[in-house]
Amino acid sequence: MNALCLLDNLKMLKNKSVLFLEVLESFNQHFSDTKKPVVFDIGLSGGVDSMVLLHTLSLLRVNIKITINAIHINHALSKSSLDWVKFCEEQCEKLKINFISEEIDITKDLKMGIEGAARKKRYEVFKAHQKGILVLAHHQDDQAETLLLQLFRGSGLKGLASMQSYDSENFFWRPFLKIKKEIIEDFAKTFSVQFIVDESNEDLNFDRNFLRRKILPLIKTRYPNISQTISRSASNIAEGLNLNETIAKEDAQKFISDNQSVLSLSVLHEIPKERVINLVRWWLGRNQQPMPNKKTMDELFRQIISVKKDSMINVSVSPLMSVREYQNQIFLVVKEEKKNPYEMIWRGEDEINLPDNSRLFFKKKKGKEASLLKLDVGALRIQNRVGGERFKPKERQPTRTLKYLLQSSRIPPWERNSIPLFFSEDQLVAVPNFGIHYDFQTQEGEVGWHIIWEKNVN
Repeated sequence: MNALCLLDNLKMLKNKSVLFLEVLESFNQHFSDTKKPVVFDIGLSGGVDSMVLLHTLSLLRVNIKITINAIHINHALSKSSLDWVKFCEEQCEKLKINFISEEIDITKDLKMGIEGAARKKRYEVFKAHQKGILVLAHHQDDQAETLLLQLFRGSGLKGLASMQSYDSENFFWRPFLKIKKEIIEDFAKTFSVQFIVDESNEDLNFDRNFLRRKILPLIKTRYPNISQTISRSASNIAEGLNLNETIAKEDAQKFISDNQSVLSLSVLHEIPKERVINLVRWWLGRNQQPMPNKKTMDELFRQIISVKKDSMINVSVSPLMSVREYQNQIFLVVKEEKKNPYEMIWRGEDEINLPDNSRLFFKKKKGKEASLLKLDVGALRIQNRVGGERFKPKERQPTRTLKYLLQSSRIPPWERNSIPLFFSEDQLVAVPNFGIHYDFQTQEGEVGWHIIWEKNVN
């Protein structure tokens, strides 16, 4: 049965389809109040789950104003991968669904394992092409497998909560999450839904396949409803996670800066340890950092509570980021790398990208301000600090070493060596985000440049 005939049959039988009614109920729960037509981007592998999802949403489109796009990712790991691309494209064409395909290369991320690397790349492509709600075909058995895998890894609440039916932060919808795999397969058989079979799904070297093919079938011989039970446990854990996040959001209003980049250590004196750790985890998550393991969190908390004047907290929380302390606050900081010296010439551009991926912005202003650099200084040299620079930002202040001035400021130590400096010949004339040399500040009626340095935080 071709796709169009299938759709005609579904129109007649939709009220008898348990699967369709479940999808419709989930749709009404999450999108019924949406005034504009919803755009759905389906993650389409071509397997039975995603093909049934494709046809189900096509049926939903009959009576509800929605737009459907399909995103297929070619992992280029099978000799049949190009045939799968063609198959998915043809099915989408029959259903009049916009089709997008992209090939990925996971070889650069193989330290994560093939499964981890493929997943990371998939979601990068999804994010790049996502125009609305990303719809994924994860079902109840997938949820059970995910929770078990997270248990084996020793995950915390966030991992154990597994997948959500609707993720309002990332705009992910999983309408099959309460549906058993058998119901999806029965639907495909009943309505002759065509799909591909990926031979890699039989490879027991992959953890998920091992669970799916060996462990869960064995457990089901004793506990037939285990997938439903585990899925219910994931929902219960998610409720606990939501409570923790609600508490963290309330604590964040008091202890975290508006841009969520800085956490005040006054938190230690006002809330108990468990809430401090909960807040730190939430803070790291809001800054798109992976959740540290318990050992890292315990070490971070130990260093925070024992912090003393001039101490140097520096705890790695990911390969690129560390948590550091300064003036009773903790910051999420890009790990320092060996900095190569650079020199650039500024001739009046509005924006300059520096070699360390930070940026400089220049805005014209008029008036007497200590933050404005005079225009008549000619071409200026930009370079990083090398040491020994001297500076005078105030009239009644002697010329001092830049090191002394920065140490006396509220600029964190790890930023001081990264600040780009502006020179006119051998004279240091400007230190962005800090000050302008007194002799080069604008006077009444003069036009000058306000220089802003945007640090690299990625």
